[in-house]
Amino acid sequence: MAKTARLTVDITGLPASPRLVPGGAPLKFTVTMRNTGATDHPLIAPVVRFDQYDGGLAPLGSVAGRLERFDPATGSWQPVFLPQASGMDFLLAATGGAPLPKGATTTIRYRVSVDTGLRAGATELQVYAVSQPTNQQAGMATAKVTIAP
Repeated sequence: MAKTARLTVDITGLPASPRLVPGGAPLKFTVTMRNTGATDHPLIAPVVRFDQYDGGLAPLGSVAGRLERFDPATGSWQPVFLPQASGMDFLLAATGGAPLPKGATTTIRYRVSVDTGLRAGATELQVYAVSQPTNQQAGMATAKVTIAP
């Protein structure tokens, strides 16, 4: 019998009803990835993105903005690419993976803001755990977010 490689992803730290104002203050959250399977993940990288929505920017309803990751070594926020691709192409944006052995957990702090020009609506904040170098989805979590100008 083959061993199962399972990975869970959780988004925490968001308010009960997360809301972003275009051009406004960032929303902070934490991503936790846990290897709950029986095998090691040699290289896992997170990808954070928004799902498209009717109030987004043309042509695909994209949610343009700024994503930053907290670097505990420097105590500062560092810019991270916020992919806007359609389909599953955004998985190719996964970079900088790290090993996640069985039973291990990794936690990453982020903050995200959205650009002006978005109309009111709702979308999903999506976090994918991506197995590298194959760029295959190994886990995912979502959170509903309101965009309210």
